[in-house]
Amino acid sequence: MMIPIDYNKMQADLNRRKYMGQVYTGTVETWKPTKLGMKTYGKFCDLVGWENLTGQKLTSTDEFMNLAVKRNWVEIVYSFEKKENVCMHTKYGHDLFKTFEYWIYEKAQKRTVRKKQINCVMSGFQKILQGLPKFMQQICAIMASFAPPEQSKTSKKIKRGKKKSNKPKKQQQQQSDNGSYAGDQWQYWNKKWNEERKD
Repeated sequence: MMIPIDYNKMQADLNRRKYMGQVYTGTVETWKPTKLGMKTYGKFCDLVGWENLTGQKLTSTDEFMNLAVKRNWVEIVYSFEKKENVCMHTKYGHDLFKTFEYWIYEKAQKRTVRKKQINCVMSGFQKILQGLPKFMQQICAIMASFAPPEQSKTSKKIKRGKKKSNKPKKQQQQQSDNGSYAGDQWQYWNKKWNEERKD
């Protein structure tokens, strides 16, 4: 995990040691390196093996190494590859001189501005993506309201009446035996009964 640089603290240290000065260019207020700052930066790059962005060729001395150790910019450690003691930058030394590089290297400034812009765009894009499921639910609800209602299974069945049978019901036969007749049957039996009486 990379720990971010506290640029405000580092900038205050650079200013206190007179490695940088704050100037106004006519449009913006910015920081510019001093001669002491450029010299210190060049020696630090030589001491820890960084690429010097200013292009100057400075070599560190034992006195500068002692100063860097005293100010907690570097630590002297043993290198198994080189089989000797080497100077490696501390977190504080790294942050201090990366802040210095930021102000002397315009590409680094532009890169930082671009990174901030990309982060803003990405955070906006993430907010859109987070709201997307809710939006899709709303769209689905709207689309469902336009859909025709589903027909239930009971409404699909056609109601059929019972078939009438030609066979006389037992109940009607019983009624005819009891003498309660209606309609055509009554007339038939009435006619038959009258005929029998005449005889």
